[in-house]
Amino acid sequence: MDWGRGTWMVAVGAILIVGVVIGGFAVFDSDYVHELENDSAAFNASKEGHLRYANLSERGQTAVERTIQHGEYVVDSESETAPEFEYTTDGATLGRGWYVVQREGRAYEITTSRDGPGMGLGPLVISAVVLLPLAMIGSALLAFGAWRQRNGD
Repeated sequence: MDWGRGTWMVAVGAILIVGVVIGGFAVFDSDYVHELENDSAAFNASKEGHLRYANLSERGQTAVERTIQHGEYVVDSESETAPEFEYTTDGATLGRGWYVVQREGRAYEITTSRDGPGMGLGPLVISAVVLLPLAMIGSALLAFGAWRQRNGD
């Protein structure tokens, strides 16, 4: 198979765009973290952020159970998080990333957060300085290569 310039441009453009997509997933990937802070907290049902284990969703109960067992429980996708919890990236307050959960007569203080390379200024800079230009170059190569192929290379 004889590859002309147009075909090479299309191939390189496609590879660049696929690389940008994969790089974007790596840069913005996040973990959702549950941490046990205290296993002898005081529970007060009338306060915000104080939750009863029995009232939690199935995912909420799983998160609390595993956090109590292991001290920390991490999930990789937002679809695995508990809807009752807010996953903060900047400091927790009671009812927002910080909870007291009553289970079997004991109260546990649990914090939830979103962590990973997708947090902070670094990924924004990487995407603006590296990924965006690569996507633009890839798109230009794809378009110009397709134009060259269409017009006889």
